[in-house]
Amino acid sequence: MVTQDPGGLARLYAALPTPFDAQEGFAETCQRSLARFVLRQGIDGLYVGGSTGESLMQSVEERREGLRVVADEARGQAKLIGHVGAISTRDAVALARACAEAGYDAVSAIPPIYFPHGKDAITGYYRDIVEAAQGLPLVIYNIPAMSSVSFSLAELDRLLAIPGVIGIKQTSIDMYQMEQLRRRYPGTLLLNGYDEVFLAGMVSGANGGIGSTYNVMGGRYRRMQQALAAGQVEEAMRLQSACNEVIDLLVQAGVFPGLKFMLHHMGVIASPRTRAPLLPVAEQFHAPLRQTADTLMAEIGGS
Repeated sequence: MVTQDPGGLARLYAALPTPFDAQEGFAETCQRSLARFVLRQGIDGLYVGGSTGESLMQSVEERREGLRVVADEARGQAKLIGHVGAISTRDAVALARACAEAGYDAVSAIPPIYFPHGKDAITGYYRDIVEAAQGLPLVIYNIPAMSSVSFSLAELDRLLAIPGVIGIKQTSIDMYQMEQLRRRYPGTLLLNGYDEVFLAGMVSGANGGIGSTYNVMGGRYRRMQQALAAGQVEEAMRLQSACNEVIDLLVQAGVFPGLKFMLHHMGVIASPRTRAPLLPVAEQFHAPLRQTADTLMAEIGGS
């Protein structure tokens, strides 16, 4: 059993996009600007190099640089979790070492994807990451919809038993499993992964969250968390619905391209470019995304 909130990591983390320039190169200045923008919204955690960051479409060298830049910009202002998951253990281990060198607070990793690995191989992959992380704790990233790896409760038990593993990023709408994990492991770090069920995740046992849309409406999620803690359930539900209206639009437009489009319109990043084969936002969504971005920017400016 781990201690309650190990390392003070039970908080909200914005899953940062990786800004690119017109040639799809890493845009360091924009990455720094984005980190500052998120911190301005009162979000005190950053999750770097995950799905939102288009990490699996980058080289290990690019991912190392992104990890370094965010740590340099935000260290001391927020807790930092670096995502190091990769197709090969070798790459994941290299990235875990980079997180340790850059001063991260924890590492996280999806299971190895594409090849149909058995659970023994996946357990070994996580053990190797823990060893390479030089004492940094590991948060398992459970995202069956994208990794095609589904963990039963017993299999998650096995992963949580690995020395150095302190919790799970549970990107699943299975609230039954969320509640089971909280009941079974009352002291572990349990981070909700799907923004559209943030409130349900918190009610079911999550003690924090990692989300893409925290980048543009972090204040709403903070207020939702505060309302729930104060017993103001109707207000928390209102805020979740308001967030979900934005998420509905992003799902139609393409979540990652749409999020970058909004951040570009807000003046946070210089280009909305995603890395191919991700497509840019279709023109029919430009106007509604701009309008939504303006609304959110007014909220942020007034906070």
